[in-house]
Amino acid sequence: MNLSQREKLLAGGVGLVVILLLGNYFWGTIRKAFDAKLETIAALQKEKEDKALQIVAGTIAKAKMNRILPSSLPSNEERAQAEYMEWLIALAEEAKLVDPQPRALGSSTEGDLYQSFKFQLSGIGTIENATSLLYAFQAKDYLHRVQRFDLRPITNSNPPNRMNIVLDIEVLAMKSAKPNQPPPGNNSPRISKPLDEYLATIAGRNIFAPTNQPPVLASTRRVDATVGIRMDVGIEAKESDPGQTVTYAIEGEAPKGMEIDPQSGKLTWTSNELGEFKVAVRASDSGIPSRSSVQMVSIRVAEPPPPAKEPPKFDIASQAYLTALIADTKGPAAWVRSKTEGKTIYLRKGDELKLGDVIGKVIEVRPDFVELETDGKRWTVGLDESIADAYKKSLVD
Repeated sequence: MNLSQREKLLAGGVGLVVILLLGNYFWGTIRKAFDAKLETIAALQKEKEDKALQIVAGTIAKAKMNRILPSSLPSNEERAQAEYMEWLIALAEEAKLVDPQPRALGSSTEGDLYQSFKFQLSGIGTIENATSLLYAFQAKDYLHRVQRFDLRPITNSNPPNRMNIVLDIEVLAMKSAKPNQPPPGNNSPRISKPLDEYLATIAGRNIFAPTNQPPVLASTRRVDATVGIRMDVGIEAKESDPGQTVTYAIEGEAPKGMEIDPQSGKLTWTSNELGEFKVAVRASDSGIPSRSSVQMVSIRVAEPPPPAKEPPKFDIASQAYLTALIADTKGPAAWVRSKTEGKTIYLRKGDELKLGDVIGKVIEVRPDFVELETDGKRWTVGLDESIADAYKKSLVD
């Protein structure tokens, strides 16, 4: 059958369309298969990367686990509780808590990873004790943390500045730890400074009271002492803050044998040497933080004074009287009648009168009295006057 030109063109166009449709179908099928392959390759690549990340994460986790395992409590539950309770008792003793009360509050398990234990430590102390407690707690490299830290001042406490201290704690025991795991050391990275620096920062200020004032004490003092005789000196500081006590101590080097009572401030010493000695005494109060003052005591040690002369005991002299004053060819004379001895003593210028403890030399015999001298001091006796009375007057005059 012969086709016209027009029919040939139309048949060719239809054929071309059919070819294009078939080509597009086959290309789409091939492209789908290719894209599916690409997606499969991408999924496999991602799976490979995820597994690689899991391996890395597992390696890191293992490294972390190996690093923290030495800080874990033993995996044995009874041993873990006993070990940590024993350490809490030592912690309270180190922080010098009064009436410490450590308690176990129970435990819980987190799958196959770890077991959590809860403890509480309470007691009475100052802000210094609380700071020391926290320092020792953080210095210990256990897997533990503070869940609650409570400070409550005690009203009118004696000694002053005391508080109720409560510490709630959580500590972990890893399941992979050894049943007899040894305790960690005091090498926790949580502590970066020595305790003294923390005390200066935290306990160096009392958050519960006004600023503490130091005891009032004179800066210098002079004291006289006698060689070979015990010296007692009272050092007394005045404390302006209510409810505080003051204690005393010798600062630096002190002379051998010198002591001070910490409560009363009584300084005692017996020196066997003459000279000038110095000692520093520090008075410290019980405030938070404790404040102090220093007094420099200068001690002059000298020889003992000469013994004082006791006035003579008038025995015979009290019953002896000047009874007569006469003059003869030898010159003036005085008669002294000693009733105790029952005799009369005749005296002229230059003679010595000795009656009991009264000793004197006659200087002059006057018409109305006799002048005598005892130890360089002159005294007189009148007619009918007692020798003892006259001598007593000379001591007063």
